[in-house]
Amino acid sequence: MTATSGKIILHLDFNTYFASVEQQANPFLRGKPIGIAGKGRENLQGGFGRVTVNGLNPERFKRSVITTASRQAKRSGVKTAMATWEALKICPDLIIIPGDPRKYAQITKRFLQILRSNCDEVEQFSTDEAFANITTASGGDYLGATLLAERIRNQVRDDCGEVATVSIGVGPNKLVAKLASESVKPNGLTVITPEAVEEFVLGRSLADVCGIGPRLESRLGAMGVTSIATLKKVALPILLREFKQYGLFLYQASRGIGPDYLEDDQADPLSIGQSYTFPYNLSNELEVKTNLLALADRVAWRLRKQGLAAKKISVFVRWDSFSGWSGSRAIKDPIYDGRELTDVGWSMILPRLRSGTINTKPGAMSFELAVRQLGISVSDLIQLDTAEPLLKKDQKKKNTLLALDKVSAKFGTGSWQRLSTLCTVFKERVSGWHYDHED
Repeated sequence: MTATSGKIILHLDFNTYFASVEQQANPFLRGKPIGIAGKGRENLQGGFGRVTVNGLNPERFKRSVITTASRQAKRSGVKTAMATWEALKICPDLIIIPGDPRKYAQITKRFLQILRSNCDEVEQFSTDEAFANITTASGGDYLGATLLAERIRNQVRDDCGEVATVSIGVGPNKLVAKLASESVKPNGLTVITPEAVEEFVLGRSLADVCGIGPRLESRLGAMGVTSIATLKKVALPILLREFKQYGLFLYQASRGIGPDYLEDDQADPLSIGQSYTFPYNLSNELEVKTNLLALADRVAWRLRKQGLAAKKISVFVRWDSFSGWSGSRAIKDPIYDGRELTDVGWSMILPRLRSGTINTKPGAMSFELAVRQLGISVSDLIQLDTAEPLLKKDQKKKNTLLALDKVSAKFGTGSWQRLSTLCTVFKERVSGWHYDHED
């Protein structure tokens, strides 16, 4: 982890990703203030989603947020993560577009393919950005790196469209490369050689550094640290005392020191999970358990799809009060079936639900604190082939699940479903890295 390791790292970041993809796809949206809603395929109101404040009930948009705002919307004050109803108050002409995860996934695949065909290594960082090692591909010098970055940007324009622009940063490590790509937007190309790292980093603000959020910036401000330059003056022992091991990151970041290795984005996952925030609060056992089963089936499908089984299960509940609870349990026999995942998860959740009930009628229990969000995940993963069932009935169940997986692979997810989960509907989420429809 150095400022000048000899490696050359490129960072590519799309500008207003979801919004620009929509404007590329629909010429009538270009030049207009648009906002992408938080969950896809949501029928907001007529046409391609335009709504106005007049006569609008804000409760209708209580849980819908802007995941991306176009540059035109940003100029009016619309920001990412702003409630949709609030954004409409600020910008009455805002056009709300229901997010289309499949469309964005296609663009993501295109730009990743471009990077993989031009670069030594690629690490996807989020839905709309990635790092690439271009040390060998560029010939090991920054002139070659500049030419390669320009070629990549042209290919992205040709394959993804002129409206969906990208900003590219090049530097000796990931920290500098990302700072560089963020420094000129939209459609920027910034190359920082090792000799220019110190001057460049000192010119950035604390908020520019990935890893320094508002809370950390506030804590630093209380110490009199208001810029990268003042951060660099703080001794390492002081930073370690105040921020523990994170102090080392702050010390190195102020000197332009960051990782130059890329993580293999094709590696086996350490965990697999699925969560969902419901459009209304769940207030009885049947609803909660049915939705937990539907979520668990998605997790189990992803497990089997990657040839894995799990030996640890975690569940998470967020109440309507926004307080939450989570728990984990290790299991002896590896699991890859949604029903079995649900049984373990439900045994952990049920006592928490019943501890706050207002009546005790089995199966239809009402809660003092209704469920707003539910999640289940698995970890301690092993290869599915090593989890061979001993009993004939278990082998039959495994064969049935694998046969159903073949149906899903051929006809798409959702081609089969348990009868008990037919009434569960999960809207696709626009934001994030992995899309719901790819489960």
